[in-house]
Amino acid sequence: MTWVNGHKLQNGKYTIERKLGDGGFGITYLATTANGQHIVIKTLNDTVQRRPEHFGGTRN
Repeated sequence: MTWVNGHKLQNGKYTIERKLGDGGFGITYLATTANGQHIVIKTLNDTVQRRPEHFGGTRN
């Protein structure tokens, strides 16, 4: 799932400002904390998250 600008995480603790980039495994976002600090958040991209082994499944 790709997050859009303004998306809030962890009950508003973090707010996505914008996507910084993506690669083979993940997406990197610029976010702001509830107290105004800028941070970077990295998450797995949709393709990786859909792989069965990501959730403890077995490989074929």
